[in-house]
Amino acid sequence: MRTVIIGTGAWGVAFARILAGDARGPVVLLGRDPGKCAVLSKELPNALITTDPAALAMADLVLWAVPCQFTRAVARSLAGVIPTGAAVVSLAKGLERGSLERPSVMLASELGCPVGALSGPSLAAEVAAGSPVALVCAGPPQVRQAVVERVHGGRIRIYSSTDLVGVELAGALKNIVAIAAGMCDGLGLGDNAKAALVTRGLAEMRRLGRALGADDATFAGLAGMGDLVATCWSRLSRNRALGEAVARGSRPVDLLSPGGTIAEGAWTAAAALALAERQAAELPIASQVESVLWHDRPVPSALDALLARAPKDENA
Repeated sequence: MRTVIIGTGAWGVAFARILAGDARGPVVLLGRDPGKCAVLSKELPNALITTDPAALAMADLVLWAVPCQFTRAVARSLAGVIPTGAAVVSLAKGLERGSLERPSVMLASELGCPVGALSGPSLAAEVAAGSPVALVCAGPPQVRQAVVERVHGGRIRIYSSTDLVGVELAGALKNIVAIAAGMCDGLGLGDNAKAALVTRGLAEMRRLGRALGADDATFAGLAGMGDLVATCWSRLSRNRALGEAVARGSRPVDLLSPGGTIAEGAWTAAAALALAERQAAELPIASQVESVLWHDRPVPSALDALLARAPKDENA
């Protein structure tokens, strides 16, 4: 039995650190950069760190820690290498621009394996430090069982769900709300405004999820409210930090340049709006975030547009 983690970003490394440190069977971390892998090999002596895809040959559990916008290309390059019987679990949180697909849909299409998703409030630095964390795994029964058997225990608690659509949508959409929450911080609007924005952001997440067949209850759980709270308030949140920096005057084009820190919500905002248009679902906060990041709308103007909306029923 072998667990292979694909992706040497903060999330992939955090998982490798925890699983290898707890001696939960052989753990492999697969990356692309030989130099980075050499450094990680010294930091994680209990894991095999490699750039060789052949390490996937014996995998029965694959944890996919590749950012959403790169998932399809990397999966296509590994097609035929990952055993078809392996359980593949996406740790990515986003929607692909263009196709508007969730990570599990891309992975299932490219790899032909059973695919699930693992999500919840999980700031990588805290997980790597060994802080307690609770996550929810959604997907086919064999995938959920593999994750519970291999990942649950110690300071990681795993819950199960059959709502793969809801778990992935919640994880993707909360990043957009976190950017807006960061903008509240950057403008110094205070806790009342931020709490209102996050609450209405959750309503948007649930609205689009409902249109796509997700369970409302998922958005009140770990993948929804749990991750939303962590991402919107933590100083470790990249999406919240992006929104704060833009509100303080930084140019989005500079913050989103290649090689910078990846804040998935920036790309998810555009994809979510296109998906919402297909479903005739209204996403006013996501719309304003997208207009600020990709169309140079000033943050105060976006705030004014939200405040100028007509009154409506809270549960509409």
